[in-house]
Amino acid sequence: MTVQGRLGSGSRGEVDLFRVSAKVGQRLSVEVDSVRISHNHYGDSEFDLAVRILDESGRELAANDDNPLHLQDPVVSLNLPYDGLVYIEVKRSVFAPRDTIYCLHIGQNRRPLVAYPPGGQAGTKQIITLLGDPAGDYEETIGIPNTTGLFEYFSDAPSSLSLQSSPYPNVLENKAALETRVDQLPTVLNGIIDQAGDIDVFRFSANKGDRLQIRVFAAALGSPIDPKIRIRSINSEGSPGPIELEMDDAKLPEHDIFGTSFRGGGGLKEVLDPSVIWEPTADNDYLLEVEDTSDAGGPIGIYRVEIAPPRDAVHTILVSRANDWMECPRTSSLAVPQGNRWTVNVSLLPGQGNTYRGELNIVAHGLPEGVRSVSPTVPSGAKLWPVQFVADQLASLGGALITLEATPVDSSHMIESRSQQNIPFINHPGGDAWRTVRLDCFVLGVTEPAPFTINVTPPSVPLVRGGELTIPVKISRHEGFNQPVQFRCDWRPPGIGVPPNETIPSGQSEAVLRISAQAGAPLGVSPLVVVASTVREDFSDYVGTGHVRVSSEIVNLTIAESYVELTSQPESIRRGQRKQFVWTVHHKSPFEGKARVKLVGLPKGVNLVGPLPILTKHLKEIAFQVEATNEALLGRVGGLSCEVVVEAGGQEILQRTGNGTLRIDPKL
Repeated sequence: MTVQGRLGSGSRGEVDLFRVSAKVGQRLSVEVDSVRISHNHYGDSEFDLAVRILDESGRELAANDDNPLHLQDPVVSLNLPYDGLVYIEVKRSVFAPRDTIYCLHIGQNRRPLVAYPPGGQAGTKQIITLLGDPAGDYEETIGIPNTTGLFEYFSDAPSSLSLQSSPYPNVLENKAALETRVDQLPTVLNGIIDQAGDIDVFRFSANKGDRLQIRVFAAALGSPIDPKIRIRSINSEGSPGPIELEMDDAKLPEHDIFGTSFRGGGGLKEVLDPSVIWEPTADNDYLLEVEDTSDAGGPIGIYRVEIAPPRDAVHTILVSRANDWMECPRTSSLAVPQGNRWTVNVSLLPGQGNTYRGELNIVAHGLPEGVRSVSPTVPSGAKLWPVQFVADQLASLGGALITLEATPVDSSHMIESRSQQNIPFINHPGGDAWRTVRLDCFVLGVTEPAPFTINVTPPSVPLVRGGELTIPVKISRHEGFNQPVQFRCDWRPPGIGVPPNETIPSGQSEAVLRISAQAGAPLGVSPLVVVASTVREDFSDYVGTGHVRVSSEIVNLTIAESYVELTSQPESIRRGQRKQFVWTVHHKSPFEGKARVKLVGLPKGVNLVGPLPILTKHLKEIAFQVEATNEALLGRVGGLSCEVVVEAGGQEILQRTGNGTLRIDPKL
């Protein structure tokens, strides 16, 4: 049975007791869900519960606080020693004056803690031994999923064990030998560090030039060991040589887990399991050693080591941009109003050992009828890219589970691609999250129509390096909607500057978006999109909850070379003096007509006098008349630049160029 319980916020600390009938030899299995069901983004020790099983006199029969299977959520199973009553005590491990909701599972079910081998080859049947139940170990035959990766196996317990499906066959540790011979690679090694100080050794052959991914699964499968691996070559005498590789822990991206920069793992046990790319130094036999970093061990200290060439992979990830990666509809939700658009930025991150560097397409799978996705080709090396979803006016209201696949533009290449969204809970500011919800698909919803649409006019002229460009923005209001609308660029190409949120007031429908390009902005065509939302005084737009959001179409923005580059020699002027400040013109992109030029950054007391110079595509030099007053600040001033205004495409384009120096000297 399952009981929903609550520990209150009283100042003395609450303890819940549950009375259960006992029969001698009967199994009693107890589990608590607390951390694993919390939806609190920030939290503390109020979710860390402990369980004790007490006899009729209050003597402790069994207890658990933390464990390798569920971390902070306790699990305990025992064979009862008598007939009568037992009591299940649930309390906090550390007092915290806050309410805590939990679920308590009480039953006679078997409660294994791990399985051995902890996985098998995809699409096959595998005999596994379930370890850790108080009544003893037992065997079951299970089907290994065709999809590779971790999967859940429940048996008859209320919570699952984690097992792994691999493309490669198992090799089981030979306990009777000093080393287990591995006949061929790729393969998956399986063993148990079954006592303190145990070191398992596997011998295999590898060649110079091979590139192998060695990935350990132990803590991630609920094993109590903290695994460490070493690789040694066999020397000419047939003895183990020096250590070529030694690895203990791993970073989450080394296990192809992305989306948050956890300070300590976010409750994801993979950080304890090594994963590394190794390249043998010679054609030789090698020894792979597996042990616990603390020389611990025991009967459930299982592990699994996959050795195989790394596969090219690019993963699609939705990442929250809010504090501590809290759920953020503004940046990572997929809600598309009927007859409208919504655009999100998708992270494209390479798997460990990936070598593919070419262009990509992003393909959506599972979209509901009436919804389509739009995304320009992803250039080589891009780690973030906009993906737009467009819903027809007649698209049915509702949701769907979708995935986004990254596919190579060059069809001669094959890569793997999986979708991820990892959301942490029970965060500790300055610390770490206790729980992370891991998703392998995204939820897309078609919502009721938005009261407005937003459009941007595709730029008719390029944005030049070092320049600025204004782009008209227009909203179309539906009848009866006259509220302010806020807009911004959540996506911006590399090297492009965009303004913060801007608001179109009530009664107005037009504005401009002013963008700029750094001097080194990448040249070429990039996507540009504007997102907009309703404005509410009672709800912050930071997370985005409670706001209606839409986006413009994705338009092309061309980043071009600057029109000109202006340079100058260091110049000096005395107080009370007037002189010319000469700049050399280097033409880079031709323009028609005349351009105005202004010198900016002059210090106090130094002024421009006379008419400003006019620049044409034929001039090689321009000069400004500058005058220093008697109040001009003495000394060297750097960072002077020129603003060049070119008329093109019916608008004025501002470009800033140059880095001049002027020294102000005393009057003679």
